[in-house]
Amino acid sequence: MSSSPEIPPQHRILSSMGNVAVFYAAYAGLSVERVSTETGVPPSMLMNPDTYLPEAFFEKFFKLLADSFPSRNVALELAQIAPLSYLGAPGRLLRCAPDLRSMLELFSRHCDLIADRLEMEVVSWGKAETVLRTHQPLSFHDGGMSAEIGLGMGTRIAQECFGEKSLLRAQFRHQAVGPQGAYEEFFKAPVSFGAQFNALIFDSRILDVPSRAWRVENKEVLELRLKGLRQDIVPASSGDEVAAIRQAVMRNALKGDYSASGLARSMGMSLSSLQRRLHEAGTSASRLIDEARHVNALGLLADSSLSVDEAAFRLGFESERGFRKAFRRWCGKSPAAARKEMA
Repeated sequence: MSSSPEIPPQHRILSSMGNVAVFYAAYAGLSVERVSTETGVPPSMLMNPDTYLPEAFFEKFFKLLADSFPSRNVALELAQIAPLSYLGAPGRLLRCAPDLRSMLELFSRHCDLIADRLEMEVVSWGKAETVLRTHQPLSFHDGGMSAEIGLGMGTRIAQECFGEKSLLRAQFRHQAVGPQGAYEEFFKAPVSFGAQFNALIFDSRILDVPSRAWRVENKEVLELRLKGLRQDIVPASSGDEVAAIRQAVMRNALKGDYSASGLARSMGMSLSSLQRRLHEAGTSASRLIDEARHVNALGLLADSSLSVDEAAFRLGFESERGFRKAFRRWCGKSPAAARKEMA
């Protein structure tokens, strides 16, 4: 790993992967502020799912996780608990593919929307197996963490849309971190290590089976929408107004202020002006505030000294019931159940 070339600073990865990182860090007990301090990336960039982060962020962040939790397979845990919605707009569109063949083809053709150095290739091994082969230079630096997270979440998408038996096996170039049984339990298929390349191997017989996804779109329509993302998704910059508003959301959250009116005051504008600008940018104050509450809720629940009621109060909810309802919408479980898992 030490002999591989240095990562040039200009290479970047969709920041929804940073959202995944923030989600897991909060789940594991690392605050957003700690991640931001250690990596040098402001919270506003970490919270925006459809811009980009430098590869160097992920290298620093994965090292922080490995150093903080040396006895845990953090990559596998992260891939398991992160919501699939955190794959950003490309992930949302790919999940609408009408069948597995279309999904794999679209993934390989548009993988650079996720990371500019990510390469994917779909190849056939005889008549029985179809292979999604991947390559990301970052994996030379992170001990295979990025490969495990990426293929892990890709597996979850495939199994959600096409069933658990769609994946025949997975293989990784690096060596296993922890018991192999944990990998096979997650992938629900045999997993091998020390391979020539990273890959997911699917059963070719199900390539044209219709997706189970609730919303299925025509492949050509998805192709056009994915191409449109190339114009819509742009790198975040210090002059990006939405990024500045996200940063203000996080600053207000640290003070316990999760109100739209408080956000408008902190930005020096009227509430109507704030709402109009966010509407033009395709989002809203309530959505940005909801994202901040979601992330901070996980960090607060990781603190066993706080009751669920106190966490609800700090997040600006009028009642514990309101917090429980919102948390179930975010995570599909109650705050008490999430806290029990963390423990």
